[in-house]
Amino acid sequence: MPSFYSTRNTLENMHQLLSLRQRRFLSLCSFVSFVVLILGCAGPPKNPSWKNATGGEAHERLMWQAIRDGDWRNFEQHLAPAFVGVDSSGKSFDRSGWVARWKASPVRDYSLGEITVEPAGADMVVTYLATLPDAAPDQIRVVSVWQQVKGHWILTASSMTPVRSR
Repeated sequence: MPSFYSTRNTLENMHQLLSLRQRRFLSLCSFVSFVVLILGCAGPPKNPSWKNATGGEAHERLMWQAIRDGDWRNFEQHLAPAFVGVDSSGKSFDRSGWVARWKASPVRDYSLGEITVEPAGADMVVTYLATLPDAAPDQIRVVSVWQQVKGHWILTASSMTPVRSR
């Protein structure tokens, strides 16, 4: 039968061991929390590119940037083969027609606002208000559908509706 003192020593040793495990666990939790906080607060990349784009908003901004900069290679590369686009006049375009339409209507400046991105299975639906100061109409409501194919996002459809001033 164990004596009172040996039982007491065993309990103290268990308490110290548990305390050491708790401290290690707390240290690990603190480290993981710190890493998550740092990664989560990093925000979007400072110089967005097609390689580091993280969502629908970034992809839309890159498409507008490609139009503005005349980067037709990247613009075409991110259009689906069966792409369908409708411009603000209601005219429908296939992939090659959409590229030709934007080549014929240069964009020098633009801004995007009221952006929402909604996941839809393997797709994402992006809606926003685009302001094009040098165009008529100068504001359009855009709905775009992006689809992930082989780890890359491609634009499958885009529709533009003019916003009328009140």
